[in-house]
Order: sequence, then structure tokens, then C-alpha cells
Amino acid sequence: MKQHASIFNDVLGPIMVGPSSSHTAGSVRIGRTLRELIEGKIVRFLLEMDPEGSLAASYHTQCSDVGLVAGLLGMEADDERLLQSMDIAKDEGMELVFSIVPFPATHPNTYRMTLTNDKGKELHATALSVGGGMIEFVEIEGFSLLLTGGFYESLIFVNNTNEAEIDEIKDKLASGIAGSADNEIKVQIETSISDGTGFIEIIAEKALNKELLKTILSEYEVADILQATPCLPIASQLTPAVPFLSADELIAYAKKDNLSLWEAAARYESVRGGCAKDEVWEKMRNLVRIMRNSREIGLEETHFDDRILGCQSKFFKDKDKVRRLIPNDMVNEIVKSVSAIMECKSAMKPFVAAPTAGSCGGLPGTVLGIAESLKLSDEQIIKAMFAAGIVGVFISEYSTFAAEVAGCQAECGAGSGMTAAAIVQLMDGTVEEGMAAASMALQNILGMVCDPVAVRVEVPCLGKNIMCGLNAFASAQMALLGYDQVVPLDETIGAFDEVGRKIPPELRCTGLSGLSVTKSSLAITLT
Repeated sequence: MKQHASIFNDVLGPIMVGPSSSHTAGSVRIGRTLRELIEGKIVRFLLEMDPEGSLAASYHTQCSDVGLVAGLLGMEADDERLLQSMDIAKDEGMELVFSIVPFPATHPNTYRMTLTNDKGKELHATALSVGGGMIEFVEIEGFSLLLTGGFYESLIFVNNTNEAEIDEIKDKLASGIAGSADNEIKVQIETSISDGTGFIEIIAEKALNKELLKTILSEYEVADILQATPCLPIASQLTPAVPFLSADELIAYAKKDNLSLWEAAARYESVRGGCAKDEVWEKMRNLVRIMRNSREIGLEETHFDDRILGCQSKFFKDKDKVRRLIPNDMVNEIVKSVSAIMECKSAMKPFVAAPTAGSCGGLPGTVLGIAESLKLSDEQIIKAMFAAGIVGVFISEYSTFAAEVAGCQAECGAGSGMTAAAIVQLMDGTVEEGMAAASMALQNILGMVCDPVAVRVEVPCLGKNIMCGLNAFASAQMALLGYDQVVPLDETIGAFDEVGRKIPPELRCTGLSGLSVTKSSLAITLT
């Protein structure tokens, strides 16, 4: 069931290790969900990938393989054992098969999977990683659905049935759940039928007891009941409610209630997740703590063998090199902080995807760099992250964070627009100034391609994170000075999406053009 975007689900997060939120963290969530659905010990796992998609070129270098297997083993996305997951799985007797075969894929990150457990049971599923760690299961055992990881799901298969009986089953389930001890659980029931087999999907806000479902359906030929729990940090709601869903609506809403940018953003997330304002504040405080820690890890000079770009932020410790820099303490602090966080990611240490792993340095590095220069408090940084988050919500709603869909403008570029609003909040700017800054920042990066060297999330990703941080800095300065944005944020996001989807597939994280196929890149790829 589709939900409105959440700051903590779709925009800031997941907390993870690995090179890519789409490929690594999204894969972990897919694997964990599969683990719950099949139950028992998994003895064989097959992943099939379409050669025309992004996964075929990047599933290994961007850790889709280890992420999936880590999820199958029950690991979370921030587990530092993630790179060892395939060895652990093989030691436990799991057969792993990764195959590139043509099939009709609806998305460049389409995972077609078959699992077998130790009792001989097979499960066939198709899932998408749609950007920023967000996932969508679109098919289970040949039946269409939309499982996005925000609900408790019960999937029921009934043999030898018909349309009339499926309607009857749906009514019995609704009344049976409502009349049980679980009667406070809100559910939505979807049904379909194919060749005499019925499929019932129960979407619930709380866990449903499988034995209760069996009892309700005891007179029918139930073949199987599969269940999965949410994999997202913020729960979804069957009756979703948000106070606004566009920049124009935000401006009007904040003006009506006399709210600052961060206050309106925090209220959005509180309403969206059905949680208290204090709870969303503490969640953001935790993310800021991890961002700070990632920066400190990076500044300690990271090392990692399987890496194409060594530590660069270490040069800020070299006084002779620093003396050659153009004097500008704030800009230099931004460059250093962005570099450090990107290097933490490349060293497989925990960080916050903000909004993605490939763009994880731009937003936190720029905000922390400015805060360091101006001696700002954590509270001011937290408020800035809320401001960034709400711009990310609009991008998620009306475009994408997936480079495979819209190029690097969807990752580093999106992060730049978010960062511009965050900087305006740091300077206590108005809601209107924050939206104008975000619009100008996005206008400046339309069409930015994704052509990673050796299909790794390192080069030119580091430079793009720094560039987008400084673009955000300049855009915020322009907005605070009163520069005319001309095109408001909502319209800019529309153009952003249109342009991104027109970028040739070869320049959307497939490793088929641009820097990815230069002589130097190919030499690294072959070593």
C-alpha cells in the first residue's frame, strides 16, 4: 500500500554500512522480508537480474549480493559483518546463485528471486529497490501486490476457490479479526484469483496472530499463510494523514500557524507517523549523533582494502598543504567534513544515507561544517535537518532518489536542494527563503549524470558531494539576500523529474558511458 513520504523512512536514512542505499540497504530490507515470508532455514537462493537494468552491472560492486544475503541471515543494514554475509551463508550450507537473464523488468533495480528452505518449500518473489533504501515487493507467487515494508503483512493462498468464495473469505476475515482479541487492529484486505487459486493480502497496523487466521479459515482449503513485519523505522497508517504535501502548501500552512520551517517539518513527520513531537525530535537527534560520529571516523584517516580512492581528508592535517588553500575557513570546513563522511562510508563504517549512500556527505558535511565554523549547537543542527527533510519529502513524492531512474541529480542533486533549505534554517531564515534556496539549488544541477568509475560509489561521487554542498551554500546565500528564484520549488521539482528521466540509461548508474568507460576506469574494473 502506497504511503506519503516520511522524513525518516524515505529521506534521512537508513542508518547503514555499504556503498549504496538502493543496492545495499534496500537489498538488506528485501532479504529480511524474504526471510520472514519463507520461514525455516534457507538452503538455496537464486537472484535473477535483467541485463538491461542497473543491477546487472552493479550488483557486486555496490553490494546488492551481500546485502540480500545479509538480510536473509537476519542482519540489519548497519551490521558491520555485512561484507562477510556470503561467507557466513555458505558456511551455513546456503547455495547462492546470481544470474543475469532477460525478462520483462519494470524498474532498473528489479530483483527476481527464488528461495528454497530446508523443508523443500519454494518461494518466488519480485521486488524493486526504488531509491534511498526504500523497497517494493510487486509480485509473490505470481500474484501482484505492493508490499513496501511499512505494515504487518499476512499473505494467504487458498486452493480450489472462486470469486464468490474469495468474497466470502474476505468478509469472514474482516468480521473474525474485528470480533477477536485483536479487534483494535486496523486492517485492509485485498484479494485476487488466478486459475482457481485465491490470494488474500491482509495489510495491518499491528501484528496478526497466524493461529487466529487459521481458525477463521478452517473450512477452506488454505494452502499457505506467509507473514512479514515492517522493515521501516516509521510505521505506516491505513488512513494516512499529512498537513501539507507541497512547498506551496507548506508555506501557507506555516504562515497560518506562525511556524518556522523546522517546526512545520517536525509537525509533518509527527502527523505522518502518528507519533509525538518529542519522539521525532529524539529520532533526529540520534541521526545527528551518527552523522557527527561518521565525520569523526572519517577524520581519523580511514583505510579499507577494497577501495579505489584512498583517504583524501587527511590532507587537511598537512599544514603545508592547508597554507596553499584560498582563505575561507567555512568553505574549507565544508570540504573537509563532506570528505570525511564520504570516506567513512567507503571504509564500510556506519553512516546515515542522506538522502542516499552516494550522497551521504553533502547534507551532513555541509551543515556540520557550517555549524563548526559558527559554533552552533546540536539543537540548531537538528532543526536544520528537519528543514532538509521536508524538502526531501517533496522530492520523494514527486520525483525519485534513485540514480538508476534519474541520474546523479536524484542523489547528490536532491541532497543539494535539501542542504540549501537546511542552511537557511541554520541562519533562522524564513520558510519562503528555505523553499527558494532549495529551488535555486535544484535548478543549478538539472541533468547531472551518474557515471561512477569502476561502478563504485567513490569517484566522482566525492567531488559531486562537495560541489553540491557548495552549490547549496551559494543558493542559501542568494535566498537570504533576496535573489529571485523565478521558478518556485514545486515547479522546479516537476522539471527536475522530467529532465532526470530523460537522461540516457547509459548515464544512470549502469556503468555503460561517461567516466565509467574511460581507460582509467576500465583498468580499475579489470584489476
